[in-house]
Amino acid sequence: MATENSKYDPLRNPEVDYERADLSARGIVLFLVGLLVAGVFIELVLWGMFRFMAKSDVLFPQAQANPMMSAQKLPPAPTPQSPLQNRPPVDVMIFPEPRLQTGDAADMEKFLASEQAALDPPQPFMDQSGVVHIPVSQAMKLIEERGLPVRPNAPPPELNTQTEAGNPKK
Repeated sequence: MATENSKYDPLRNPEVDYERADLSARGIVLFLVGLLVAGVFIELVLWGMFRFMAKSDVLFPQAQANPMMSAQKLPPAPTPQSPLQNRPPVDVMIFPEPRLQTGDAADMEKFLASEQAALDPPQPFMDQSGVVHIPVSQAMKLIEERGLPVRPNAPPPELNTQTEAGNPKK
């Protein structure tokens, strides 16, 4: 015996459905509109507060200029040399201190050259304290030839005032 189901739809499964009591599209749209209105209101309140604080000298006095700041005026900017240059050149002699390092590679080379000159003087010399300065390579050769200085032999045991552990003898 065959059963006929005239309501059979192969694309619809009656056991799989969604909860119809969930949020509706209307509720979601009302929430988003409320969120937008609240955001605009907060932005307007903040704008008004900042405007009030900027104009109020009683509650928020304006800060005085730093007396350490230099009051040099910049010269009028010359016209750019190239149509591709988008800003006028800056005169670094007018720019206040401290300035950023502009030639770091050249500065490092100068520093290394001065350090190398201190390590390898062109000829041995004696400074005011009587110390003789010689190049590092020559000093290494002298150490290789003569060896490092060593301490003299240990004193005889009767003159030793410490035990083997380093504690004073009693």
